[in-house]
Amino acid sequence: MADIIKDLKHKARFLHRNILTGKQASLDFIQKHPDLKSHSIEALLTEVKRKHCLSQIANALGFSSWYSLVKILQLQTFPSPPTGRSNLDYGKILSPSRCRVYTNVWSVNYEEAKDVRAKNNGFLLTYGTQYLVTEEDYITTLGLDPRDENWNRIGRDWANPKDINARSALYQALINYTLEGQDWLS
Repeated sequence: MADIIKDLKHKARFLHRNILTGKQASLDFIQKHPDLKSHSIEALLTEVKRKHCLSQIANALGFSSWYSLVKILQLQTFPSPPTGRSNLDYGKILSPSRCRVYTNVWSVNYEEAKDVRAKNNGFLLTYGTQYLVTEEDYITTLGLDPRDENWNRIGRDWANPKDINARSALYQALINYTLEGQDWLS
């Protein structure tokens, strides 16, 4: 996970440099930050800090804050035996708007979602403090390969993976896909 966080910090440095040099796409992107929405371009050039860049990248990935993103990415094990609703907020990275056309099974209870995943041979994903079970087409639209061996290594269970390194590899692929082609990064 350290590599993902290091890469995102690098992207934040790049974004910050783009803002300081007045790159319009980067200025437009950072101006979406809740604390900076009312700032003029001139004010952005002097008031934007690296922390704003980190936070806005986390928001673009579906997390409420940089802290939330790092907490989830650094998670090595599922906290206590998974029962009921999650105490963690996994963000919205696994349920982007492009995937909303699919019918999925949603649950606030991990055990219920796990049973549905087993019966359907689906993919158990997280969304905020909830769980959803999807099929291969959803995973493809998400930007990942449903036949990637890492899915088997995690037991097709994002919330309680058998192999945390395999989930890290899937996170890296998903983050790369999500940020690919963003004009504020070029």
